[in-house]
Amino acid sequence: MDASLNLILSFNVIAPLFFLMIIGYVLVHGTKLADKELCSKANALVFKVFLPCMLFKNIYQSDIKTQMKGELCLFAAGSLLVLFLLLCFIVPRVVKQENQQGVVIQGIFRSNYVIFGVAVVESMYGSENTVTAAILSAILVPMYNLLAVIALSVFGEKREHDWKKVIGNIVKNPLILASVLGILFSCAGIRLPQAVETTVSDLAKLATPIAFLILGGDFDFSKVKGNLKTAGWVIFVKMIALPAVMIPIIISMGYRNAELLSALLAYQTPVAVSSYIMAQQAGADEQLAGQLVVFSSAASVVTLFVTIFLLRQLGYLL
Repeated sequence: MDASLNLILSFNVIAPLFFLMIIGYVLVHGTKLADKELCSKANALVFKVFLPCMLFKNIYQSDIKTQMKGELCLFAAGSLLVLFLLLCFIVPRVVKQENQQGVVIQGIFRSNYVIFGVAVVESMYGSENTVTAAILSAILVPMYNLLAVIALSVFGEKREHDWKKVIGNIVKNPLILASVLGILFSCAGIRLPQAVETTVSDLAKLATPIAFLILGGDFDFSKVKGNLKTAGWVIFVKMIALPAVMIPIIISMGYRNAELLSALLAYQTPVAVSSYIMAQQAGADEQLAGQLVVFSSAASVVTLFVTIFLLRQLGYLL
């Protein structure tokens, strides 16, 4: 695959998300078909119904017990936990605005793996080679959501020191519940009736388009300027510095091709769109959270292209 095809691949994966955001912005700001109140209600629907269905479906359909890459999964989970702890120590000392601290923490560690992971691997290697990406999704997505709840509860404008409430927020989080159910169903071999499985699948298909329409509708250009400095260094750390550290480690572990791509996408995909929804639900700075999703998605067109091109040139992605 030459450089031009790599560029086309990155564009075709990410561009539709931009188009959805543009449509959402036009619907809210240029027509009378939608408004901020509708976006707020739709946000809750996406967070409590559509995204959980998508997470459950992705994990439920993977065979975790027989196809798990133990060493790679342990590394991915361990490195994520270490990164989170480092961010919890560093970010509050650098970011002074309290309602932005949790947003910045989750903006750096939390990737949009549930949408980009399997999609990018499938685009390059076909659906038969997406098993590793699906299993990593089953491990990382629950961790992303668990750690995000902690970050937004402890490092928010309304700091929560009552750990019973923090644990309650974790237990009640729809994304975590859906991930746990997906893991249980997959490991136990429980199959849903065909009619139920089809319904869950149909609801899951609504998650991405509606979430990005809402993100575009809620985007406020008047607040971008004040967040440019913070957003800029968050995107640099997430999309450039972190992958530059992690990718050589993954290569040194002996992973290549689809497995290598599945692992590196955990560190170089855009900020999860659900991070914006969770920030809004938690009363944090949802404008900054939304801008991190938009800016990291834009940056990923370049960073993913450069990464894939270089790794192909070096013979690690064939």
